Amino acid sequence: MVGTCFSAICVIAFSLLDGPHRHRALYILRHQAFRPLWLIGSFAAFGEALNDPRLIESLGVHLAHTAATVANVLAALSTGLFILRFRRPIAHLIRNQPLSRRLTRRALSDTIEILGTFWYVPALVLVGISLFATFVSAGDTSTALRQSLICTVLLVLCMVINGLVRRHSLKPQRGVKRHALYSERLKSFFYTLAHLLVWLAFIELGLRVWGMSLIAFTEGEGHEVSVKLFSLAGTLIFAWLIWILSDTAVHHALTRSRKGLANARAQTMMPLIRNVLFVAIFIIALIVALANMGMNVTPLLAGAGVIGLAIGFGAQSLVADLITGLFIIIEDSLAIDDYVDVGGHLGTVEGLTIRTVRLRDIDGIVHTIPFSEIKSIKNYSREFGYAIFRVAVPASMDIDSAIKLMREVGQKMRTDPLQRRNIWSPLEFQGVESFESGNAILRARFKTAPIKQWEVSRAFNLSLKRHLDEAGMDLATPRLSVQVVTAGGGPEKDQPL
Repeated sequence: MVGTCFSAICVIAFSLLDGPHRHRALYILRHQAFRPLWLIGSFAAFGEALNDPRLIESLGVHLAHTAATVANVLAALSTGLFILRFRRPIAHLIRNQPLSRRLTRRALSDTIEILGTFWYVPALVLVGISLFATFVSAGDTSTALRQSLICTVLLVLCMVINGLVRRHSLKPQRGVKRHALYSERLKSFFYTLAHLLVWLAFIELGLRVWGMSLIAFTEGEGHEVSVKLFSLAGTLIFAWLIWILSDTAVHHALTRSRKGLANARAQTMMPLIRNVLFVAIFIIALIVALANMGMNVTPLLAGAGVIGLAIGFGAQSLVADLITGLFIIIEDSLAIDDYVDVGGHLGTVEGLTIRTVRLRDIDGIVHTIPFSEIKSIKNYSREFGYAIFRVAVPASMDIDSAIKLMREVGQKMRTDPLQRRNIWSPLEFQGVESFESGNAILRARFKTAPIKQWEVSRAFNLSLKRHLDEAGMDLATPRLSVQVVTAGGGPEKDQPL
């Protein structure tokens, strides 16, 4: 009878939550939750009835307490199974709210959504505490259940506060800040500390409900232990903050310039630098923590110094490669897909490791050069290039006519669909550079896109040759005249070769 009434009351209570987008969840609860609720109500009523003094006198103290304990355990287990089975429909009933309420009462809506998402956690905790109290109190569970209920309420409040903190942390920042990456990671750090403080407050209040206290323990018998633990926690938190700032600084330094190629630099050096920083911060934090715990860290420091000296003397070339490569990539002297000349090796950068750079030259040959062997870097892929032309003008040709012809070729190239995107300036004449065999050497240049200077030079030479052929003109070609002297001493006719 009690089980039937309990299940009916629960189903009616569920029906009161009916509304838009809740019909399916309510249908599941109406048709599937009646029998589990009946079992819960029956076991709970049976366990409460066995605490009646008249039944205890009739059945005996031991038998009555044993039966009450079994009934309470079955009621708790049935409740736990019910929570696990119907957690999604009940969460659906709690979370789904009318649109008008969600728009006008955002804070309340966020709180209800958090409760709907995690409602089963405090419920299961309450079931577990009631089971524990049932065995500890040997049948008399009123005090333990009251304390369990208070702890459950505290847990719900803790989860709500943490949920609101998490929601606030996920709000996007307004506007674009220069140091947005720093602020984002520091915000995550402080929000994590806020979560930890909320959980510590819950633990303290929960222990006070059960007659204990962390603060009293730290001020009394556990003073020395608590001081060491607080020192350890402070060291770890400070090391964590240093790690966040260092990692963010490295990330910002490697990715702030040349966005198209920053990813390659970051992928190459980020793991190495992060690992080195992490190991260094971890070792320092560990030594400081051990020192605060009362241990003698002098032997550890001496051993670390000896190991560092051994590595430094035994791997000087490797260390030189690492340090040189680190500065080359941090200074952005070269990157993936750059066309560079490093110590006589000319080619496109295909790969960067922690100690070598890999180039592929125009013949397809791969060159692997250690960073320590690189004394200078010529990078042809930065910002822009210059396509330089040196045209020999014969003495028989007017210099102004040659300049006019070259301007026509340059103007035509700037309208060429294949080359106009590569040419960034008009043809710039730099005058007569020199004289060779009586021919004037005209020097001119185009400002071009990076790595496109050679392509523009070849296209210009081809176009100039075609214009000369169409005009019936010829460039200054070296000629050699041979004069044959006969036996009589008179020269024969010159024959050009």
